[in-house]
Amino acid sequence: MGSIFDLVDELQNKVIEDSVPYEEEKECPMEVVLKEGQFNVSEIKEYKGEGLKKLEFRPTTFEQFVGQTEAKERAKTIIKKANKGLKSHFLIDGIKGHGKTTFVELIAKQLDAHLIKRIGKQITIDNLVDIINEINTSEKKHVMLFIDELDTMDWKVLKVLNPIIESFEIAGKNIKPFIFAGATINKHILLKQTPDTMDRISTHIKFVRYDDLEIATILAQYIDELYNDENISKEAVNVISKNCKFNPRTSIALLEDYIVEEDINKILKNWHIIKDGLTQKDVKILTVLNNAERAMGCNALAMKCGLSQHEYTREFEEFLVEYDYINRVPSRVITEKGKDLLKCLKY
Repeated sequence: MGSIFDLVDELQNKVIEDSVPYEEEKECPMEVVLKEGQFNVSEIKEYKGEGLKKLEFRPTTFEQFVGQTEAKERAKTIIKKANKGLKSHFLIDGIKGHGKTTFVELIAKQLDAHLIKRIGKQITIDNLVDIINEINTSEKKHVMLFIDELDTMDWKVLKVLNPIIESFEIAGKNIKPFIFAGATINKHILLKQTPDTMDRISTHIKFVRYDDLEIATILAQYIDELYNDENISKEAVNVISKNCKFNPRTSIALLEDYIVEEDINKILKNWHIIKDGLTQKDVKILTVLNNAERAMGCNALAMKCGLSQHEYTREFEEFLVEYDYINRVPSRVITEKGKDLLKCLKY
């Protein structure tokens, strides 16, 4: 395997070989480059029939974006810095389903930026060249490169970005100044694997979990935009807002199930929700810990509950720890709150 310097040399040989300086070149429409072994979109027969109704609502202003007050204040600073020509890179770290992508899109909209969006694991040395050329040929004043799921990006390729986001050059070639934006639910992975890249991103924004009132506001807005002709009770909205683990994406999924079933108790049963958003699997985790003679490691606990270790840590542990149902010391133990819940449920 080559070193990181080999990758830089490879990039040097390939990047912007046939292009003129970005000030002189007009922006060209994006074209799909088909390569051997890649998804060949030219063979897809496009559907011409009737489409579904509008599928989702995304806020188009920061006023419509509910909650995340501190994050929105920091976004104002990012926008001011960018308009003054200062480096404005940022990273958003937060729970899945909390609107990180929408938040980035709103910043780009405020700046009237050319927004380039990619998923981390999809970026290779080859298409990194294409991204740089798209940046360099953009006629917009501001360009933003947004990499979602940044922690899934090959760390060797990510390191190639270091001189680019630091000084907008690579191997002696100038890059048009742009805003680098990343989003992740696993910031700890980035800090471990690519701390040098993290040091080059000056603004780190932490999304916080919503509360039930904010979730109810999000649902009310969603209903008003998409489902104002449906008979949706305030009681159902309140039940959903308290049983979604305060996650906007989950709350909307519960709402849409309710719209077609019109029975909130049936929805809770279908989702195996027992109380306060906790599911049968959450209760199983608490029961196993309650019956354990000593603290349990992550893998042992996950196996006892019929889960993989990754599934347990990604889907369950964060909420249970945050809301004081279990503690990590560093192995897992049930808290008094967790024990009280089991007594209330008679488990």
